[in-house]
Amino acid sequence: MEQFVNKIKSAVGAYFGDGLGITAQKIIKNNGVELTGLIFMEKESDIAATIYLDGYYEEYEGGMPLSEIVRRIIQAYEDHRPEGKLKLDFFRDYEQVRARLACRLVNLEKNRALLEQVPHQIWLDLAVVPCCILMGDELGCACILIRYSHMRRWGIDEESLLEEARINMQQILRPECEPMKDFLFDMMRQAVEEQLPEAESGMEAEQEYLLDRVAGILAGRREAEGKEMFILSNTQHFYGASVLLYPDVLSRLIGEAKGFFILPSSVHEVLLLADTGKESRRALYRMVNEVNERNVPPEEFLSDSVYYFDKKEGRIRIL
Repeated sequence: MEQFVNKIKSAVGAYFGDGLGITAQKIIKNNGVELTGLIFMEKESDIAATIYLDGYYEEYEGGMPLSEIVRRIIQAYEDHRPEGKLKLDFFRDYEQVRARLACRLVNLEKNRALLEQVPHQIWLDLAVVPCCILMGDELGCACILIRYSHMRRWGIDEESLLEEARINMQQILRPECEPMKDFLFDMMRQAVEEQLPEAESGMEAEQEYLLDRVAGILAGRREAEGKEMFILSNTQHFYGASVLLYPDVLSRLIGEAKGFFILPSSVHEVLLLADTGKESRRALYRMVNEVNERNVPPEEFLSDSVYYFDKKEGRIRIL
C-alpha cells in the first residue's frame, strides 16, 4: 500500500500546487483501528481535512485505474473544502472550551492504549472520555478528543473536567428517542425516492402521496418482522450512545414497562426494547453480535454486551 499512497500523494499534490500542503500518515481511530489518511492543510488555516485512503486502495486492488482514484479524491476534497477559515485559537483557553465540552462512550478493552493518554471514567464495560464539540455549516458536527496534555495546559484536574463535560453535553447535545418504525419510514421513503424520476410539472403532490404510501408499506413489513424498538441518540446523531449517561433519560421514557433492554447499535446510537418478560437473553446477545459483525464499521463499534435498565432500581447494568 505504501507505493499506492506515495503515487496518490504525488498526483494530488501536483494538481493543487504549492497553495496546499499534503501529507500522508497513519491515524489511530476509535477502537484502535488504524487508517491511512491523506491530510490537506491550506496556508493560514488552523485545521486540516483528511481523506482516508484505505477504501480507495481496495478499489485499486480490484482493478480501478489510479487516474480515476486520483480524480475521485480531488473531487471529494473540493466538495468538502471549507470556504472560510476555522480558527481554533479558543482551544488554548479553557474558559472558551468549557461551553463546548461533551462526553463520548467508547469500548474499554479496545481502547486501552488510547486511554493511557486520555482522561476517562470506567462505566460498566465502557469508558467515558471528554471531547470538545465543533458545530457549523462547514463541519456539521465534529469533535476534538481531549487528552492529558490539554488538561495540563489548562490547569484543570480530571474529575472536574469530566464532571463539567457530563453536565454541559446535556445542553448542547439534546437527547432524541425515535420509534424504529419512523426511522424505517424515512429510510424507505428516501430509498424509493432515489429510484423514481423527477415528477412532471403539476404531479408533485401525487408523487409525494405515492412515496408516503410505498414507504409506509415497506416500513410496516420491516417492523412486522420483529418487536417494536426505539432508537436513542442525540439530535445530531453524533456519539449519541452517550445519552445513556444523562440522568433520568430512561426513566422519562419507560412508561408502564418494568425495564428496557439496551442494545448497542454503534457509538452513535442504541436501541431500546421494552421488557415484556418474553425476551431471551441468548437471542438478544445473538442479535447484537450479528449486527456488529455485519453492519457496524470497526471504528464505530461500541460493545457486544446487552444492557438492562431496571425501572425500580433506576440504573443500568450488563445483562
